[in-house]
Amino acid sequence: MTRGKRLSRHLLRDFDHRLFWSAIGLIVIGIVFVYSATVENIQVTAPLHTRQALWALVGLTAILAAIRLPLHFYYSTAYLMYGIAILLLVGVLVVGGGGAERWFNLAGGIRLQPSELAKVAMVLAIARYLSGHNVSFRRVRDFLIPLGLAGLPFLLVARQPDLGTSVVFPAVLLPVLFWRGVPLWVIFLLCSPLLSVVTAFSPYTWGPMLIAVGVVVWKSRLRRELALLVVTVNIVLGAVTPTVWDNLHEYQRQRILTFVDPQQDPLGAGYHVIQSTVAVGSGGLLGKGYLQGTQTKLNFLPAQHTDFMFSVIAEETGLVGAIVVLLLFMGVLHRSLRAAVEVKNSFAGLVIIGASAIIFTHVVVNIGMALGLLPVTGLPLPFISYGGSHLVSMMLLIGIVLGLRMRWMEY
Repeated sequence: MTRGKRLSRHLLRDFDHRLFWSAIGLIVIGIVFVYSATVENIQVTAPLHTRQALWALVGLTAILAAIRLPLHFYYSTAYLMYGIAILLLVGVLVVGGGGAERWFNLAGGIRLQPSELAKVAMVLAIARYLSGHNVSFRRVRDFLIPLGLAGLPFLLVARQPDLGTSVVFPAVLLPVLFWRGVPLWVIFLLCSPLLSVVTAFSPYTWGPMLIAVGVVVWKSRLRRELALLVVTVNIVLGAVTPTVWDNLHEYQRQRILTFVDPQQDPLGAGYHVIQSTVAVGSGGLLGKGYLQGTQTKLNFLPAQHTDFMFSVIAEETGLVGAIVVLLLFMGVLHRSLRAAVEVKNSFAGLVIIGASAIIFTHVVVNIGMALGLLPVTGLPLPFISYGGSHLVSMMLLIGIVLGLRMRWMEY
């Protein structure tokens, strides 16, 4: 017992208080502004801020549990957790609830969204593979396995359909690979098919893109079959993209164009972003005051307690409040990255980078969406947007990071 207590006190000395309290600060802000966003909304009948507070307590339990689990537990169960997550994603497509099959309807009105748990499981599985093998990224196999681990949940979540959440899976893979030591030229080649699709509509953009791919392939001296595969994929995708675009129906092309530029349909698909930017801009320096946001209170701002919580905060607290939120996110990410640098175990470092990448992707996409800089994808703002599954999964990530940081000396 005495030895166990000594061990606990030793671990607690390395508890990152700044990371923990930065996350708690964001959660408190979220509960406060979920109340503001819903208190006078006639479309919302349940006390969502109370539910959010209860989910925060569940998330706090998840943090405490994650802190207590040893490093080898995450390593030994990584593939098992990934398998369970994939089964849940498949299951929700069969028996899921809602207009889109994204969640399981449980007792008491509780809904479980497996895609949130799949993010955590994917990070653990990829970290297990990359740290447990002598990986050489000149072998096709060592590319395909991490891509498959991220690609399978990406496809299942996109099938729900939940395109916004599905984007997180490949977005997280890139920083994890970079942290593992993958050169930037390899990451460029991994992204090159998407870049070929984007640039394929003009020879002045697609031509330089193909030249860049050819130069990188030649300089890197890839194996002949791998080099041929990369070049072929880029040429085929670039060649067929304009044809596919021309064969789309007019309404399909319009949806895509509005997704990229909401101003093309200000009363339809672009309405959300336009109202969000109005809310942010009208907040000024100090905001209109708590519970005084007109865009929020008059229900001009759709999905205000989920997708556009940043707009609610900016309208009511102004630039000052928005900066406070950004500083807290910077605190979470800075302390997480510092933990990744300090831990001795490569698996732990990769897991922390993956967790940081999940949070970073959500923050950038959500705030970019609120400011009209990125298309509306439905990604919630971590720790702040209303949603039980998302809040608990984000807090679980914080607990994992805290626990691994406390065991930074373990190899």
